[in-house]
Amino acid sequence: MKKIAIVAVVVVMMAGLVGSAFAANSLAQGSKAISVGMGDSYFSHTFSPQTPGAVNNVVDISGRYFVAKDMALYGGFGLQLNSGDYDGTYFSFTVGARKYLSTNDFAPFIGGQLAYATVDAKLNGTKFVDQSVFDIAGMFGAEYFFSKNFSVEGSIGIGVGQFNDDLNNADSTYLGTRTVGVQANFYF
Repeated sequence: MKKIAIVAVVVVMMAGLVGSAFAANSLAQGSKAISVGMGDSYFSHTFSPQTPGAVNNVVDISGRYFVAKDMALYGGFGLQLNSGDYDGTYFSFTVGARKYLSTNDFAPFIGGQLAYATVDAKLNGTKFVDQSVFDIAGMFGAEYFFSKNFSVEGSIGIGVGQFNDDLNNADSTYLGTRTVGVQANFYF
């Protein structure tokens, strides 16, 4: 068993060295990116009586600017408007910074972000969701470059925030892990 573990560690280290030699990505000072992704773990709200506990999969769009080769600032928003029998809105705003631990094709990072999100929904004129959250999170994730100008990333975080449920007159402060999201990044 120990031999298998040693072989696995050696393979991972060699893959890292080979990846370093062939890194071709856009992580450079002055680079810009547009990111499109999903990741709404602020709420566990229900948008349909047929899908209790369903999470709202809203697409968030953000922009990123590299102030150094391994440091980026970003900001983004999400918006969804619904009408008809189901009427509702979702809005989110996020700002943050991240530090890349490696600038290879596989680029792990750490960061922090500040977010505000709100959602309300009515079904046939009856409001059943009216929530908002203000969240500060630390996150860890990784970005993998498939080409110089395209990457995919995933991240998780630990957040502290204030959750408000106006429909039920309930407010709470929370601290815990949460999904920050999965994104596709387009560099230019």
